[in-house]
Amino acid sequence: MRPPCEIVQRDFLRAVRTFTARTLSEEGYSQTEIASEMQMTQAAVSKYLSQPVVETKLAKEIEVLTKRLTEMIKSGDAEADMMVREICATCMSSRIGSTLCEMHQRKVPALNAANCQICAQLLGGNDIELSKRAIVISDLLESLRIIEASETFVAIVPQIRANIVACDDSAQDSKDVAGVPGRITVIDGHARALVSPQFGASSHTSELLLSAMKKWSGVRSCLYVSGRDSVITAAKKVGFRVVSLVKSESNSKKIVNALDLVPKVPGPKTEYPAIHSPGDYGVEPILYLFGPNSRNLSEKCVKLSESMKS
Repeated sequence: MRPPCEIVQRDFLRAVRTFTARTLSEEGYSQTEIASEMQMTQAAVSKYLSQPVVETKLAKEIEVLTKRLTEMIKSGDAEADMMVREICATCMSSRIGSTLCEMHQRKVPALNAANCQICAQLLGGNDIELSKRAIVISDLLESLRIIEASETFVAIVPQIRANIVACDDSAQDSKDVAGVPGRITVIDGHARALVSPQFGASSHTSELLLSAMKKWSGVRSCLYVSGRDSVITAAKKVGFRVVSLVKSESNSKKIVNALDLVPKVPGPKTEYPAIHSPGDYGVEPILYLFGPNSRNLSEKCVKLSESMKS
């Protein structure tokens, strides 16, 4: 019960913040300016500046990291995500058979005796489940870039807004499916995802995808759009195998189960099936589109929206 995070929090992060704050102070930055650049309070900066310099085995790695961080700040390129990336990259590198690894094994001798390689396995891409989840998120981010760059996708966004979810072949429940929290909305005439994709973010669409995977073995992603007649026609033209339900359904399991009442349902090997749930009084018609992964699905959906413009 003694993970390396203890050392990272107690030694690594504290030293990084202390050295970065000191370097910026020596460069003439005020405490208020340092606080703004490092995304912390002025009181915290004052604390780091007043702390005595502590010797650490991490000194060389922290010196290199601090230099990169201060250069980013001075050049005006200190975006929050890029600074976190630099810090995490150094931390992860040090945890794989380097200084943090050595410090951790000295702190917990039982790990040294067991020849611990946990960080190397998890962070080095040898953990299959973690790698799969990373690929799902990476593909979803790319699919959102494709959607947001489109001039036409906004035309098929329903009034309830759109969403896209994806998973790998090991998904068992909605927590194993990633989607966009808050859905894909419309801002200034373009589709926009206001939050990055997360696992467990869209229970309804996730459950629908999991149910659909039992019927179509190759699908791993679902994107729902407006179910207007013009959208359905365009979907068929670009290659979606659309099947329409007899009546409107909102429950995910009922949507898939209702396919048993529909003739000519696409076969289990269908790559791009789609389910049309017709509208009802006060209920908007929705078209659920499926594909082998989120990237390919988003590209096909953009083609769908573009075909409606021509």
